[in-house]
Amino acid sequence: MRDFRDAKAMAHTMRAALAAKGLNITVSQSLELIAQAFGVADWNTLSAAIRAEAAGPRNNAHSPQLPITATMYRALGYAIQRKHQYETLEHLLLALIDDADASAVMQARNADLGALKAGLLNYLDNELKDIVIEQGADAKPTAAFERVAQRAALYAHGLGRPVVTGENTLLAIFPETRSRAARFLGEQEGVSPKRGANPIARGVGQGR
Repeated sequence: MRDFRDAKAMAHTMRAALAAKGLNITVSQSLELIAQAFGVADWNTLSAAIRAEAAGPRNNAHSPQLPITATMYRALGYAIQRKHQYETLEHLLLALIDDADASAVMQARNADLGALKAGLLNYLDNELKDIVIEQGADAKPTAAFERVAQRAALYAHGLGRPVVTGENTLLAIFPETRSRAARFLGEQEGVSPKRGANPIARGVGQGR
């Protein structure tokens, strides 16, 4: 799984993918977008973190990686594809449906992933038109998105895991009770913060 140390490669992949869809951005813009996806202020800040990591030990079991996963990266892509100004929890939840760990937890609780995905797509495509921007490809994470990323990192740390997983991220959405994402989850029979925590604590979705 890629992490923040692969930021340049991720920026290159994003730029190529967007170009294939007719949306051209500069190298600088792609780097800044990746920095935002990692929840840092700008590319210079992320670059400094990468250099610091390269200079120090890579295997510290007591400190989780920066709270970014391939799933969060995919969520950013969903926002950019729709020219959304913000990367929201609904983009993130849509990405979690295709996350092996998170989907395993939801399926263990009999969630209807097809219905959940349909509801999210309808919401993102039809109810967020007020955050569509015609100029540029920037998509900034909302405050709620950043809280979830940080909360997921804390959950991973509490379980003694050095990497933030889709399971941690799914659980971290529930406290955002005012978000549509949390309400979408609440509409799924059997999925709740209390019930969802049990398979996460046992490591469901990770073969444990």
